[in-house]
Amino acid sequence: FFYGADWDSRVQLSPATKMYVARIQEIAETKPYLIVAHQYTRYLGDLFGGQMMGGMASRSLGLENGDGTEFYSFEDISDNKIFITEWYQRLNDLELTKEQKEEIVDEANFVFQLNIGLLQELEGSPLKAVLTLAINSLKEKHLFPFLS
Repeated sequence: FFYGADWDSRVQLSPATKMYVARIQEIAETKPYLIVAHQYTRYLGDLFGGQMMGGMASRSLGLENGDGTEFYSFEDISDNKIFITEWYQRLNDLELTKEQKEEIVDEANFVFQLNIGLLQELEGSPLKAVLTLAINSLKEKHLFPFLS
C-alpha cells in the first residue's frame, strides 16, 4: 500500500529484517518445530492486538478504509478467544520432548529480541510507537508469561 504495486522492486530489506528472515529459513531447515515460536509471537500477538494496533496506525497515519492496515485484519477468524484457545489446545497436543518445548520457549524469547531489532530500526517512525505500545500491552495482559 505505502509503496505501490511494485513495492517489492523498490523496498530493500533492512539488516534486522534480513536477520529475521535468515533465522526463519535456518530453523525451517534444521528444527522446523521452532516455527511454532514465531507463530506464537507474531501471529497470535498480531491477532490479539491487531484491532488496537490497526486502529492506532490508522489514526496516527491518517489512513482510511483499512488502507495500509490489512496486516491486522483477520476476517476468517470470527472469535479471537475461541481461535486462541483451540490453538493452545493443538499446541499442547503436539508430541514434543521436554527439550523441544524448552527450545520453543527460548526461540520465542529470541523472536522478541528480533522484533526489538526491527523496532529499533524504525526509530522516529509512528509505527515504532504503535508496535512498542502493543508489545507492552501484551506483557501487561500476561499473555506471554516469559516476557515478565
